[in-house]
Amino acid sequence: MPQLIIQERGRDEPLVHACTEDEINIGRHDHNIIQLKGRGVSRHHAKIVSDGENHFVIDLKSGNGTYLNGIRLAPNEKNLLRPGDLITIDTFDLRFHEDEGEPALTIEEEVTGSDMLEVKLLKKVLTALDKEMVPSLEVLNGVAEGKKLYLTDEMSEFMIGRDPECDFPINEYAISRHHAKILKRWGGIAIRDLESKNGTFLNNRRVVEEYLHDGDRIALGTIVCLFRNPQEVNLASLEEIQPKARPAEVRPQDIPGLKEDTLPEEEQSPEEGEETLPEEEPGEDAMQEWAELERAREGRSAYPTPKPKGEIIPTKRLTPIEIGMIGLGALVLLFALITVVNLLSA
Repeated sequence: MPQLIIQERGRDEPLVHACTEDEINIGRHDHNIIQLKGRGVSRHHAKIVSDGENHFVIDLKSGNGTYLNGIRLAPNEKNLLRPGDLITIDTFDLRFHEDEGEPALTIEEEVTGSDMLEVKLLKKVLTALDKEMVPSLEVLNGVAEGKKLYLTDEMSEFMIGRDPECDFPINEYAISRHHAKILKRWGGIAIRDLESKNGTFLNNRRVVEEYLHDGDRIALGTIVCLFRNPQEVNLASLEEIQPKARPAEVRPQDIPGLKEDTLPEEEQSPEEGEETLPEEEPGEDAMQEWAELERAREGRSAYPTPKPKGEIIPTKRLTPIEIGMIGLGALVLLFALITVVNLLSA
């Protein structure tokens, strides 16, 4: 059965509390199950809740905060407890264990002095790396901007809403008391709208239930959240880069019909005292000869040579039929003009 080892710094005898209740209130007030008499302890400081197999610690907006393994907890956010976790409230240390037997020594109890700082720093780094590898949901605007929910393997459902009892409470009027739920399915992680007033939108599209992917934006009313899943590779965002088209390289030796004397000589190292001349491109005559050979092989005629300026280009001779049609047209035009003149004079 899980239990808490409560130790006040400066006191020799720790207290042991068996976690048999579904909800354990911690604070300075007499009505709390675990009462901590300290100046830095709020009247209702924190609580530990159970959902059967797992236990979670929640900070109740305390003045001096609640720390889990040296990291301050966000108010009203559920944080999973694992064997050996240390909850720090003011001058009190609450060690969480799952066995009633004598707890084994942890790393922090085995080291002292300067080594303690190194161990704490190492644990913080490992905790941060562990969080970076699990899916998360981050609020991007509103009063809860920057608040994150880490979707650990221990929980299969996460409730989001304005109710403080939700797994991920967001105190905004645009959000319903029980707005949406995140579910872990065999095919991935999905979000389901719980008939909320302002709806649940996934990438600007209203949904009832939809699977989530890395980079998706979830709008709960007017509150936008970003879903990140480092374990997922978004193949749709990877565009295949097409190779650039490059013209085939043609060497002068590959040109059909090119004379050997026109081939460029192999590069030789210039002797001392000789001047090096810049390399010349293949001559135009060779390229023209190659084009003529290609046309001759394909049975095409050479392109007509353009006429120089000032040279008279011979006109095409007209056939008798074309001359007759032109005369007939002129005659019709003449009769039309005569008719117009008579009408105007009358």
